[in-house]
Amino acid sequence: MKSFLTVLLSAIFAISLCVMQHNKEMTFADGYNGASLENSETVSINFVRKEDNEIMINGGMPEYSDKIDLANSCANVAGAILLGYYDKTYDELIENFSAARVIRDKILYSKQTEAVDEVMAELYTTMKTNVTEGGTTIGNFKAGLKEYVNGQGRNISYSQVVSNQSLNFNTYESAIAQEKPVVLFCSKYSLVSLQAFDAEYGTEQFVMQHYTGNHVVIGYGIRTITYYDAAGRVLRQLDLLAVATGYSFNPFGYIVLDDYGTLIDGYKVNIY
Repeated sequence: MKSFLTVLLSAIFAISLCVMQHNKEMTFADGYNGASLENSETVSINFVRKEDNEIMINGGMPEYSDKIDLANSCANVAGAILLGYYDKTYDELIENFSAARVIRDKILYSKQTEAVDEVMAELYTTMKTNVTEGGTTIGNFKAGLKEYVNGQGRNISYSQVVSNQSLNFNTYESAIAQEKPVVLFCSKYSLVSLQAFDAEYGTEQFVMQHYTGNHVVIGYGIRTITYYDAAGRVLRQLDLLAVATGYSFNPFGYIVLDDYGTLIDGYKVNIY
């Protein structure tokens, strides 16, 4: 009887542990592990012809990074980037700061100042970063950014573009066409420089940096490159998301949609 009770209690404990782990919400943090470079891979594609199509938000995103050494702060930086983007329309979003100037339809973003740093620090609190685990949950990111935006007298809405860890290309492209940035929650990702993919024919060579861990980036464009051989057969297609990373060393780049990384979730963000 004692042996039976021991086995029963062990089984109950194991089931409870599984449920707890299943219900535990994923957190996202660059200082935690999101900026860990696993390896770099040089890719070469020999081709005769390529088709290159892209759609981008005019002017891209502001270049912000964590300059105040807050631990696990990628979600807060991503939130500040969104606020900086919309601050060019609603100047009250970041106090004592003008995020951008528009000259002949060209958007020139201002450099990051203490005003932006203070917003990141406030988002660190409203997003409950590091309260229960290292980083920020998706739910706390959305709620914390909403709390801040509402506090500045504005509203915010989120429209899902990633479901079941799969990007809805049409919804994402529609968001970009509407000049609405997309917050993306990644688990591992491959990053390529914006200066890559400049070969017109022959050989396309570029470096993919493979990162481990969870990270939050802001999508502001999409680019699809299709490579063909002499017979017109497709050799390879690259689907690339232009993103603001929040890193000081690689502030912008392309995330490659491949088998290495996973998009956990993503939302079009509209502040109005």
